[in-house]
Amino acid sequence: MQPGLKQLFLRTNGLISIKPKIRITDNYTLSLVYSPGVGYICQVIQKNPDLLYDLTITGNSVALLSDGSRSQIKKPSWMIPNLEAISALYKAFYDIDAYPVILDKEIMNGSDDYLLILDNLSTTYKTIVLVDIEEKLTQEILQKLENAKLDCTVVISNTHSLVEQLKDAALIKSVLDSRSILKPTQIEQIRLKLKDLDFTQLPSYLTVTLSSAYAVSLNEIHKNGLFHHTVKNITPSQFVSKLNDLYLYGEIAYYNRWTPKQFLQNNDINQNSLELHKRYNGVITIALKFNPRSLEDLYRIYELSYRNNDILEIQKLFEADPKKIREVTIKKNYAAIVTNGTAILGLGNIGPSAGSPVMEGKSVLFNALGGIDLMPICFKERDPHKLVQLIRFIAPIFSAINLEDLRAPDCFPIEEEAIHSIHIPLMHDDQHGTAVVSLAALINYLKLTKKNVKDLKLVINGAGAAGVAICKLLHGHGVEDILICDTEGVIYEGRPKNMNSFKNDLAKFTNKNKIAGKLEDAVKGRDLFVGVSSAGALTQDMVRTMNKDPFILALANPIPEIMPDEAIKAGAFIVATGRSDFNNQVNNSLAFPGIFRGAIDTKAKEINLQMKIAAAYAIANSIKENELSPIRILPGALTAEIPANVARAVAIAAMESGVAQVKVDPEEVFDNTRKLIMEGSIPTL
Repeated sequence: MQPGLKQLFLRTNGLISIKPKIRITDNYTLSLVYSPGVGYICQVIQKNPDLLYDLTITGNSVALLSDGSRSQIKKPSWMIPNLEAISALYKAFYDIDAYPVILDKEIMNGSDDYLLILDNLSTTYKTIVLVDIEEKLTQEILQKLENAKLDCTVVISNTHSLVEQLKDAALIKSVLDSRSILKPTQIEQIRLKLKDLDFTQLPSYLTVTLSSAYAVSLNEIHKNGLFHHTVKNITPSQFVSKLNDLYLYGEIAYYNRWTPKQFLQNNDINQNSLELHKRYNGVITIALKFNPRSLEDLYRIYELSYRNNDILEIQKLFEADPKKIREVTIKKNYAAIVTNGTAILGLGNIGPSAGSPVMEGKSVLFNALGGIDLMPICFKERDPHKLVQLIRFIAPIFSAINLEDLRAPDCFPIEEEAIHSIHIPLMHDDQHGTAVVSLAALINYLKLTKKNVKDLKLVINGAGAAGVAICKLLHGHGVEDILICDTEGVIYEGRPKNMNSFKNDLAKFTNKNKIAGKLEDAVKGRDLFVGVSSAGALTQDMVRTMNKDPFILALANPIPEIMPDEAIKAGAFIVATGRSDFNNQVNNSLAFPGIFRGAIDTKAKEINLQMKIAAAYAIANSIKENELSPIRILPGALTAEIPANVARAVAIAAMESGVAQVKVDPEEVFDNTRKLIMEGSIPTL
């Protein structure tokens, strides 16, 4: 007997996962998908936004949204199996990457909030599919979409028919490939053309039928001139030929081949990063957790499931035991990375679209080093409170949320409000990931120099997200003498210029002697410099004025405050940067994969201070004391043991501090993290 979707869900813990398109094998490949290479991709897109289609997932990805209102289910999250089934169908039959999102209808204020979320998602997802939306609300949304100036196509697919789902998939694939922005009336025009296609012979001649439906949609778009100008020279027949290549050869046919004369060793990191992103059109993809022998087999599985209401049967499991939703769906291991593009790397406020490559690169790291499926989300919204509202709207499907590249001081109230609103692990990695790894580096610096933490004199340049978090975490660990500088110079209590509530809070426990002046004044006699500011901010002359055996953490990306060789010549004992192509990389990937892994596996309500400190010690202690040296103060970011060590330590801290909602065996967390990294899957915890 042919198995249905219910059996697949129970066997595979969901139908889809999010996987890297490329392998991260060493620091060089890491630098191509993340820092420093990815910063160049962001700048390329900022100069030419059309390249978003070629260099990121945008050209082949949709956001798949549902609130469950049409089915009138008790909890919107019960729609997860439905969305996963549709996502798997899109992937298998048309190679569309569909990222599922559940909307919390209870806190959304009618159609206006739906348009708000659609508009905000449109920076990355130029095609958005709404599923199972209640009829009256659907009509309101459609009416407003017709007159709205949204930079995306919105398809409403409320059908429970497999044939209609396949027709919608053909339509969506044609919209993606033609890079079209269509109004609802234009979508209906294409649907009318698809209506007369003969699907009665399925599953016989399945790929021919699928290809025909795609061709009909494409031709209609082409005939009416609705395609994007970047694909104006590609005819519908060329697109159809490419789709047929997919059915014959697999998805690799979509990738751009290296030309015979492309010698990558002749290029710098930036150029090779560009070539890599061009080749793969982004660096992550949806992957099926099961392997159907043929598309005909998969068609029969879906046909049986639609007939037997398999999705409804899975939802009944959730009603009987709410914990099952984490066991049998993607929610078990699904997180979001959210930005609004206001502080991308060291590039600043370059906007959410240009920031997309960073979110994808971070998704690769989450998966490769923590086995976590991560959906990149680049919102337009700048207002902190409204951004939190958007996060709340999309939260029900995720087991954790990572905030990324949010400007200071906005990032502080955003994180604080979000933590108290959604009750799942949430962390702004630019603050706390950097702080945790910096603390780990400090712990090992103290081991090498035998200095006492209470005697350390610290100067931090940069009072943004990372600077504030580092200041608070190191102070909490025992560093008492701290100066922190911003663009106006040293911060002190009562300073009249460029202060805000967050800097006022810092001034209460730093700079007790109220030292004024610029950075060159602040570094004199200091043991430790932490730079989270801008390229070239620290000079050799400044380093020469520091205490004996100074430690320089120059963390500006992609170009540090001082280059390591210059700092060493000026007398620095240890130099660390945020770069993967130098020794001692203060790489957040040492922290966040394990922190989130431990938090997710314990179903923690939040990521608290105890969990962060536990993570820092786990990172520091991953290097034996007899192996520490000035050029090895931190372990390599790609060492599989590190995230496993961190996950175990964080799980213990979560349970001991009372934020864990389940008790787990820490050794099992360690072992399963290793399995995820090595094998890509683990048994149910």
